[in-house]
Amino acid sequence: MKNLICHVMSLLIMIIFIVNFSSCYQKNKQQMEIDRFSKEINDTILKIEKSNMFHLVNNSNVYFGTDSTNKIKLKQLVDSPKLMFYFSSNTCSPCIEETIEIMKEIFPNYEETDKIVFVSPDYPARYRNNCYGKKLLILDKNKLGLPIENGQQSPFFLIINKNLQVQSMHVVNKMDFSRTKEYLKDISYRSLNGE
Repeated sequence: MKNLICHVMSLLIMIIFIVNFSSCYQKNKQQMEIDRFSKEINDTILKIEKSNMFHLVNNSNVYFGTDSTNKIKLKQLVDSPKLMFYFSSNTCSPCIEETIEIMKEIFPNYEETDKIVFVSPDYPARYRNNCYGKKLLILDKNKLGLPIENGQQSPFFLIINKNLQVQSMHVVNKMDFSRTKEYLKDISYRSLNGE
């Protein structure tokens, strides 16, 4: 009887071990798949950013909010470094809102500063004078002329130099907002403080 109990206990322990091992293996396999997918997304984003770097943007007419009577050329606006946050009406609101929360943390005065500009080619007119606390920069031709604008719905940041060349770009990834936070921390010191 004692041998039978020991044998059954050994069998149960072995079954538990096999089930746990199988479960751990499955979780590890799932995590590997998630990691592979995340890397693929990150690689794609880096490729998009790289393909837009040093690209020239259109020197089109622009205006803030709904006041289309006060148009200026984009070149006039970027005579000093500006961090531009670009999003369209097709960008998911949670992506924009989470990015804004990160901006509030890093740039507490983002609403007041003219060094941060929100750009949208097609955001509804009713939000143009107050979109997350800022007037939107509206592009006359609705495009900057960058490759990223062809089908891309993710919001992105860019800095354009006085020659209208992209100097910095960051595409927001809703699966990795920590990357956006690091980018904005870096930009807050380097690019917007004249370095």
